[in-house]
Amino acid sequence: MTSHARRDGHPRQGDGRTPKRGSLLPIALVVGFVVLLAASQLVGAAFGWGLLAKRDKPAEQSEPVEQAAPQPEVSEEVAPPVEEPPAEPAPDTRAAEFAVDPARTDWNYEPGDAKVVYLTFDDGPSANTAAVLDILDQYGIKATFFVTGINPEYLDMIGECYRRGHTIGMHTYTHDYAQVYASLDAYWDDLNQISEVVRAQIGYVPCFIRFPGGSSNTISANYTSGIMSELSQQVQDAGYQYYDWDASCGDGAEHTADELVDATMEDTSYGYTSIVFLAHDGAEKQTTVEALPRIIEYFQQEGYSFAPLDRQTCVPHHGIGN
Repeated sequence: MTSHARRDGHPRQGDGRTPKRGSLLPIALVVGFVVLLAASQLVGAAFGWGLLAKRDKPAEQSEPVEQAAPQPEVSEEVAPPVEEPPAEPAPDTRAAEFAVDPARTDWNYEPGDAKVVYLTFDDGPSANTAAVLDILDQYGIKATFFVTGINPEYLDMIGECYRRGHTIGMHTYTHDYAQVYASLDAYWDDLNQISEVVRAQIGYVPCFIRFPGGSSNTISANYTSGIMSELSQQVQDAGYQYYDWDASCGDGAEHTADELVDATMEDTSYGYTSIVFLAHDGAEKQTTVEALPRIIEYFQQEGYSFAPLDRQTCVPHHGIGN
């Protein structure tokens, strides 16, 4: 049976005829556009993926470098300086140097050129001794104490004086002229008694002594004629040395503090370089305590330094009066 064409000119389905080329062109354009669009999107996606991959790719690393160990952080605060341990105190050589020794006769009788005052205090210890010590500490001065046993309740102050760096000498135990100068033996008994007191306080018997009234006293003649001439030699033969004085504040008698200062200036107006200076720290010498700072300042203004007695001190001896 023969097929018939449609009125609109299109072939019927299944008629097996090939369409004309002109009818395929629009389809080809559409397909080409779609393919081109898809290709461009693929290219764009690939480009984007490349950027992402490049961004996320870790940087190429060189050979591993050995890193230094981390250093501890240093604080900006400066550490406080390390305190040095306190220096050991110098050994106390006074016992070996000052102990009574008959074999030692190396005394000095010539004053030097340096202006030095040796403050010495007699008749203590007493209630006034502590005040004297405090004044000496205030001025940084060392002195010498010729002690007695008149006030037994203050005998421990002998040790205190010594511990503070002062020299200790003996002035007899009783300081009673009638008892001390009753005979040569009486003097030695009294001196030995105060020597044992001092030994108990400082550990040894020192060589420094002072006679009650000084070696020039004449009152001893009322008890024993010529005793001072004999004693002055005997004590030196036994290893002691007696010290009189070069000047005094005059406090052996009762005076006001002003009078003591005036007497000091008058008695030291001779221009001595070495001055062994007599004062008292006995129980009745309150005006001496009051005058002491001014006496010290007077000597300082005159250019003197201060020192305690030792074996190198120029020894003052008065003329023997009995």
